[in-house]
Amino acid sequence: MKKHTLISLNMLVASCISSSVFAHVAYLKPLQFEPVRGGKVTLDASFAEQFFVPEAAVSNASFEVITPSGKKQNVDEVVNLSTRNVLEHTLEEEGTYQFSTGKRMGAVFRVYMKDGERGSMRGNDEPLPEGAELTEHFQSVTFASTYVTKKGPTETALKPRNEGLEIVPIMHPNSLFSGESFDFNVLYNGEPVANHEVAFYEGKDQFAEESDVEKVTTNNAGEASFTPAKQGVYLMQVRLRTDAPKDADVPTYSYTTTLSFEAF
Repeated sequence: MKKHTLISLNMLVASCISSSVFAHVAYLKPLQFEPVRGGKVTLDASFAEQFFVPEAAVSNASFEVITPSGKKQNVDEVVNLSTRNVLEHTLEEEGTYQFSTGKRMGAVFRVYMKDGERGSMRGNDEPLPEGAELTEHFQSVTFASTYVTKKGPTETALKPRNEGLEIVPIMHPNSLFSGESFDFNVLYNGEPVANHEVAFYEGKDQFAEESDVEKVTTNNAGEASFTPAKQGVYLMQVRLRTDAPKDADVPTYSYTTTLSFEAF
């Protein structure tokens, strides 16, 4: 397994001073995690700094759904707005669905030092300033997901994809109550991500402070648990830097993976 280095939000912002959108985090959130009327679900997707307040639509996303029987499909309808994407999908089967952005390849960044000052450039096309020393060169990889259940929870859609950085629920996220432990795994290409930090944001309002963020650390098996103290919707986030494939345009991939869920 390749060596991983966790990067915090502050480190990302410092590394990408030329791109405010890159400092934002992608989320995917249904209007109802367990729709009770009709056979459709509506979801919002966006990049944001406060959750769940949309700021920039998620471009170049495939927007996939895994059905309760395990079939992968495209989301039925996607409307792309400037600040968010609005998704709508018909839930034909009973059980749990996983909705996601799919693996989204984002911008390439180069960070450099010149004359004792830090700078950054987006993309690979332009040469670095004369005399600059390249310190970081990476591409962002985004995966945002959520689960929606029709009638009653099922387990098939919770199975790991074993591709990229993913959060795999051990306890069903649509059966979670406040004060109850939510157990999960963090995997990279199907392997446990050990001793790694995972952040949790309560989507209570747009003015949440950094002190409102709760953090847990995975064990040697990549497992961890979080206990939501209150009812409400939460976003969990994990970041990871790792070597890119040999045929990639950059030496490093910078992964950001999120999962939204509700505690009753």
